[in-house]
Amino acid sequence: MAIASLLSSFSSSVREAPLAFSLGASIVLLTLAWCWAKDELPYSGFPVVGKEKGEWLNTKAKMRYVMNANTILKQGLEKYKRPFQILASHGPVIVLPPTMTDEIRNDDRLSFLKSAQTLFLPQYPGLEIFHNDIETHKIVLTVIKQSLTQSLNSMTPILAAEIHSTLQTLLPLPATTKDSTSTFTPIRLATLTPTMAARLSARAFLGAPLCHDPAWLDISVTYAINALGAVQALRSWPAFLRPLVHKWFVPQLRVLREQIATARGIVGPEMRKRRAERAERAKRRGVEGEKEEGGGGGGEGAAARPMDALEWMAVQAEREGRADVFDATLAQVLLSFVSIHTTSGTLLGLMYDVVGAGWADALRSEVVDVLREEGGWSKNALYRMKLMDSCLKESQRLHPMNSLFMNREVTAPVTLSDGTRLPVGAIIGIPTFPMHDPDTALYDNPGVFDGARFLKLRETDNDTKWQFVTTSPEHFGFGHGKQACPGRFFASNEIKIIMAHLLLMFDWKFEAGDEPKKLSLVECEFVPDVEQKIWVKPRVPEVDLGAF
Repeated sequence: MAIASLLSSFSSSVREAPLAFSLGASIVLLTLAWCWAKDELPYSGFPVVGKEKGEWLNTKAKMRYVMNANTILKQGLEKYKRPFQILASHGPVIVLPPTMTDEIRNDDRLSFLKSAQTLFLPQYPGLEIFHNDIETHKIVLTVIKQSLTQSLNSMTPILAAEIHSTLQTLLPLPATTKDSTSTFTPIRLATLTPTMAARLSARAFLGAPLCHDPAWLDISVTYAINALGAVQALRSWPAFLRPLVHKWFVPQLRVLREQIATARGIVGPEMRKRRAERAERAKRRGVEGEKEEGGGGGGEGAAARPMDALEWMAVQAEREGRADVFDATLAQVLLSFVSIHTTSGTLLGLMYDVVGAGWADALRSEVVDVLREEGGWSKNALYRMKLMDSCLKESQRLHPMNSLFMNREVTAPVTLSDGTRLPVGAIIGIPTFPMHDPDTALYDNPGVFDGARFLKLRETDNDTKWQFVTTSPEHFGFGHGKQACPGRFFASNEIKIIMAHLLLMFDWKFEAGDEPKKLSLVECEFVPDVEQKIWVKPRVPEVDLGAF
């Protein structure tokens, strides 16, 4: 740890100093050590899982959790049957049993936003996308929940055209005739899915032509990786030293600051151009600018208005009287942070499951039938791809992006139904492993990928409960309750569109010895193996994807 070497050096320098100075230095060192330890003290009243007897420091317990999170979480649930705590890299986390999912799902005293701000240290330049401006976050959430979701139908063919173009640059060109011959080629799909997700997300969030800007796409993909590295580096220093070391001793933050500056150079001019265009349209029509809204969804002048989150957020900020203080650049980087790698990881897991378990042909047939009957891409066409939806939900069940979901920070005293009192400031979470653990009774054969599992449940039970975007105590890959992922409707459509194109434009297989491995779990994050090979060959699509 950075502080350990600092303390050791300081201790050596005073070893032969006069007694008074040595005593004073010792007091300073003890105070610093206490402040450092106090920053990671477990919560009182909750058993600690993963730390062994005789261990004074948390270092080994943290490493155990990093390497074996699900094992430790399962041990805690089986042993205590009530809330306990683990020692994560950022400090203690109180783990609640999944039976409490419904109990906490809508509790306003438990804040996802506050937990993110605590974990990602937004007070340091470079990480300010997680800043404490609640009003800015409200604008972003409003746009995601309302404008973006309401525009899914008109956005669908736009995204389909975008991925059709993207795949022709990322992968071998598709065959043009049934007589075309080609061979299978090994690729590392994990290196390509982030670009697919970034291109489509940028088209919806930033709009054309900026969604094709190489600098922006690089920021979209790499900012999250750099941010996680910066947070980890910062946390190697005790909290009281971070304000002193962040500028000079954390190089990852310098990279982030440079990326934010580059992003401002891309988003800023576009915002000024659009502001002038809105004013000109308002002047031409003789009405106030805010009367023009509609999110590009229709009406007079709608065709002239950009249909993307950048425009919707600017308009929402004007409506709320915050146009002068709303930071569109940080909002755009935040959208990329929360969307790109979750979408990419979900898509990758889906491809591995579908190809590995032999569901590609069935999905391909469904896509072709629906597109022919619907006459092209639409929100309803995606809704009718119910086997695709089932495969998505099944893959997410097996490979949730985190081992702990519903992460919240306690902002006011909370007493749970079992009498447990959650202290203010505590971080809490609920483990996801019961969704695929063989020792739980949530699903039959929980370790097996059954692409039709949720399709069959939709046919025999409540149709909406088992949709990919629906959350429940039995399946909370998107969280649960009113703080569940607000962008899951867009993400669902985005992944279905990409998946449909991958299946219709290409054949896929795993060679012997290259069978898909499970996504690796590193602390609470599921990380894909970038070296995993999958074999791809161009094919002739049954329908003309470029014509829709």
